[in-house]
Amino acid sequence: MNKILIGAFASLALIALAQAGTEENIIEMLQKQTGKKVSIEQIHPLSSNPELKIAVINDPDTGYKIPMLVSKDGKTAIGLSNVFFSENEKDTTLINGIYEKAQTSNSMRQNSAKLNALFDGIPDDYVVSIPSSAKNNQKTTYIVSDPNCPHCQSELKEIENRLKDSNVKMVVVGFLGQGSVMKAALVQEKIKSAKNAKDKISILREIYTPTYSAKGAKDQDIKKVDGITQKILDTGLIKFVPYIYEYKK
Repeated sequence: MNKILIGAFASLALIALAQAGTEENIIEMLQKQTGKKVSIEQIHPLSSNPELKIAVINDPDTGYKIPMLVSKDGKTAIGLSNVFFSENEKDTTLINGIYEKAQTSNSMRQNSAKLNALFDGIPDDYVVSIPSSAKNNQKTTYIVSDPNCPHCQSELKEIENRLKDSNVKMVVVGFLGQGSVMKAALVQEKIKSAKNAKDKISILREIYTPTYSAKGAKDQDIKKVDGITQKILDTGLIKFVPYIYEYKK
């Protein structure tokens, strides 16, 4: 048993050393080619080809994330695009996910001033503000969310974890049709009765339940949701939900 454990630890150590060597080679090569001391955020091997890896490079000047296809030894790197084909579905899913996250992050950084202006322009009484569970936390995260969006529903389930290191400001919209508008309008009405963060989360979770029947929304709240939803869409900055943005001045 001890021999098996020792062998397992030895294998893990070799993998770690190989990974470290790959990262060092990538950083050294890119520094020579670009003059920038880049850093590597993450690196993943491909299941379909052990000679290739996917690395996410951080540009120190712009803060952009750059996905790259790199060789196993870290001495060759090719910029990754959204055109990638593989017989291995796992690799395709991995690369599409990495590319999409990098593009979203870069778009947010590029448009941070415009996004700040957009969120600053949304009335305080529309935003569902939930304070962090950590005292004196200065970080603020905006979440644009639709009650009928399955991914938004999943995001809401994890809100307590997010609140551990950030204040949350939810902007509930009707991106997915009139049913979403009705639910968002009910959020506007019911959230007024919340006395604390726990009450607000409870109200949101009730309305975000897929089987929740959205009835009785007031016309003034429906108009308010329609107005904010259209305002956000008109900017062209936010095209999907949940849209999660760390607000920074």
